[in-house]
Amino acid sequence: MIYLDYAATTPCDTAVLQEMLPYFSEVFGNPNSLHKFGMDAKDALDIARSRIANAINSNFNEIIFTSGATESTNISVIRTMNALQKSGKNRFLTLPTEHKATLMVANYLKMNGFDVEFLEVNREGILELETLENALSEQTGMLSVCHINNETGTMQDIRKIIEVCHKYGVLVHVDATQSLGKTKIDVRDFDIDFLSASGHKVYAPKGIGILFCKKANMKYLRVPKANPEVEFGIRAGTVPVALCVGMGKAVEIANKDIDKNWNHAVELRKLFIDGIKSQLDEIYINGSEKSNYPGIINMSFRGCEGEALMMEAKRIAVSSGSACTSNVLSISHVLDAMKVPADIAQSSLRISIGKDTTAADMEIAVEDLVNATKKLRNMSPVWDMIKAGIDVDSVFKR
Repeated sequence: MIYLDYAATTPCDTAVLQEMLPYFSEVFGNPNSLHKFGMDAKDALDIARSRIANAINSNFNEIIFTSGATESTNISVIRTMNALQKSGKNRFLTLPTEHKATLMVANYLKMNGFDVEFLEVNREGILELETLENALSEQTGMLSVCHINNETGTMQDIRKIIEVCHKYGVLVHVDATQSLGKTKIDVRDFDIDFLSASGHKVYAPKGIGILFCKKANMKYLRVPKANPEVEFGIRAGTVPVALCVGMGKAVEIANKDIDKNWNHAVELRKLFIDGIKSQLDEIYINGSEKSNYPGIINMSFRGCEGEALMMEAKRIAVSSGSACTSNVLSISHVLDAMKVPADIAQSSLRISIGKDTTAADMEIAVEDLVNATKKLRNMSPVWDMIKAGIDVDSVFKR
């Protein structure tokens, strides 16, 4: 079976695994211990932290290791908003297209008395600067925005978004889960306040992530009476050295190969899209044509249901943009926020490309999806309605 779901998770790189192995059984000390075993572990932790700091052009002491991007987002957003609330900044902004982890944080803040607004995006999933500027006020404390959307690959203009926010004194948290190691991130150049990312999206192990916090903002995150020797007083517990070593190595490798992997994704994206569109009609690409990460393709096969396509195309592993639960069809919240017609949104699949994906893999994916689409359309009354020119969008509206 061909794996084309790299936006969900990646396998651990062999070089990363080899780098990690000694820290499970040989260099096993606690990095907070003062003896040689602890000092050796601390040295490895420092190297891992430095590798990540170098990759995003941050200071060594601005990188906090966490269990993943979800924890990083929770720490940075909730603690910062709690601190800012004391000075009257009670307003939090985000987008309806964000990852569900961020949406859960936003809903938590809303339930706890914060003023939360979900800013509209355009039909490509882009936050327009005019929309952002109109939403900012003296009471706005923070904006959380995803750099590369995990479902569509749409890329936000982080630099301009941050410029607008900082003009109003608003802090910005960037969800870089899909962008770390895939596109150049310079936290100094972009002037990022907080950044979250997970290791398992860049061929590191699961269970490890990072939080970048600009030094001036550390005051918002520190826990009173916490041990400053453990992740700068921001996160408690024994640091998993082996996992940190793995993430440091993975980020270093990914950052070195960004251009090569980007161009590889561009080539395979074109091969796949051209192959599908040359054999099928009523095919739609969801997201931005001009501002996107090429390794994520969100494609709708109108007249089919996404999960049915997944089950019928048996040689490939991809994700569906729709979910059928208790006989009620629901569509992706991302595509819904982009105002993609419901009958198109419910037929979407996410195909995500990895560094080891080959042209042959994509050709098999094209063959499987073309055959599956033709089979399902032959059985679909919806497809008959589409061919007859009937407006079927209302059939799927909630």
